[in-house]
Amino acid sequence: MDHRERVLRALAHQEPDRVPLALWGSAYGITDGLYRNLLRGLGWEPLPPFRRRRGHTVNYYDDRILDLIDADVRHVWLGSTDLASPPAEGGVDAWGVPWRKVGGYRFGYLFAGDPPLAQAEVEDLESYPWPQVEALVRKEELRERARYLRDETDYAVAARAVASYGPFEQACQLRGTEQFMIDLLTNEDFAVTLLDKIVGVLCRWLEIYLDIIAPYVDIMELPGDDYASQTAPLISPRLFDKYFKPCWQKLINHVKQASSQIYVLFHSDGAVTSFIPSLLEAGVDILHPLEPVPATDMAAVKRGYGHQLSFLGGIDIKQAMTGTEEEVVAEVRRRIGLLAEGGGYILAPSNHLQPDVPAENVIALFRAARKYGTRRHQSKEGQECTR
Repeated sequence: MDHRERVLRALAHQEPDRVPLALWGSAYGITDGLYRNLLRGLGWEPLPPFRRRRGHTVNYYDDRILDLIDADVRHVWLGSTDLASPPAEGGVDAWGVPWRKVGGYRFGYLFAGDPPLAQAEVEDLESYPWPQVEALVRKEELRERARYLRDETDYAVAARAVASYGPFEQACQLRGTEQFMIDLLTNEDFAVTLLDKIVGVLCRWLEIYLDIIAPYVDIMELPGDDYASQTAPLISPRLFDKYFKPCWQKLINHVKQASSQIYVLFHSDGAVTSFIPSLLEAGVDILHPLEPVPATDMAAVKRGYGHQLSFLGGIDIKQAMTGTEEEVVAEVRRRIGLLAEGGGYILAPSNHLQPDVPAENVIALFRAARKYGTRRHQSKEGQECTR
């Protein structure tokens, strides 16, 4: 199979010739420190950053590395995630949220500062300076990349998210997490109005994006929204259905109306199993990352939802990817055994690969995935996982 056929076969819940591989999407990329380490080992020079302001931990995208590991997916990007964000050393983003840098150049991270709507009343939301979306896009750059990938390569084409954060996390940054959690229980009018404003901005970004890329892409990645910790949900499924499911339905409808052939990918870290029925009802096709945490029974999730929902991710970045090559190989075999049977699985990291991951483990991860992801090996791994 070629790369696109392999991905589409898996997403149709049929087994391809081998498990498809993906890297460098919205929430499963290579952070800058690890990217530099990889290039050093390969003797290559870095490409220009696709995020020119470098206000994220993942600012580079390198097709050469994706060719090296034989990844099946390539990505397009709108540019808004970069332009809407603060520069590398911190500052105010397009939402009005201040960011400050903690740590040095090689391992520094930006953290949101004082929430600008902490003291706001519902009437203040009308006059708040929401992002001017049209000024935050790079249309021609996007169009050129999308056409190239569709017309001149055989890769599956995925669209990176229009923004880094979904309605829940963006509301927490604007209002403050504690206060927004209180709003959900005691100030419904404010919470609903704030979410409507955020979703309105995200919908306008999606409209611009899809107007250009709808004929070219196979997968649309939604802005990430983390609804769970490592051990349990952060909010109840009842509150999710009341406030956030309608937000996602509206966003997903924009995608499906642009093209019924596009698969929608939703990202939420942590123990999100209890939200899966609602995500399916909202129209989600692919879940990332199905994070390998004790609270998530991957085998049960695959049995219960694998005929409806595809999974991208699964690979542990905290222990396996920071360990020995043997531990990386064991992790690959474990996830393939749990998730690959019957299709519906694209192997990828469960989050961005951090600078503590040895560069050689990135190569080892995908080398092992190509070996053990074939049909011949998949059956053996599945037998091992059921014992």
